[in-house]
Amino acid sequence: MEVTEIENSVKQLLEFWGKQKILSSPNKLDDILYFEFSKILQLPDDFRRLYMMSNGMVNLFPNYFDNEGFLFYPLQELTTLQEEFDIETDNTGEHCLIFAEFMHKSWWYGVRFSKIVDNYEIGIITSVNRFKVITRNLTEFIRLYMNDSPVLYDYE
Repeated sequence: MEVTEIENSVKQLLEFWGKQKILSSPNKLDDILYFEFSKILQLPDDFRRLYMMSNGMVNLFPNYFDNEGFLFYPLQELTTLQEEFDIETDNTGEHCLIFAEFMHKSWWYGVRFSKIVDNYEIGIITSVNRFKVITRNLTEFIRLYMNDSPVLYDYE
């Protein structure tokens, strides 16, 4: 079986976290399907693979973060933009899930995706109306994160 680009990236991410004593175990497909059912959405394939290989920074959630101030949420803690900011749900056909934060919610990182189109955007969220796109690829986001890229901090 050929290892995909996202699988290689997640393996590198887990090694990166391991050096910081950040624990993460995989989720079962049933757990991911239950999460999707409960949120009435389907995760983009790359995010499914991420959560099949890792459950975020489960040992740090909710009050701690890595050496740079990031916290990647466990699957069960992924939250929608509407839930985080306590706003009415819209029916635009788009989803926005928050999957990480910086410095105890100084800002968030979210994945915005459509119910009908198989692509997504990852961006910085500084407020309910502010989503600045960083990348359209989870592998790229992981690389930016592990390299502590300034792009991750540029929310203007």
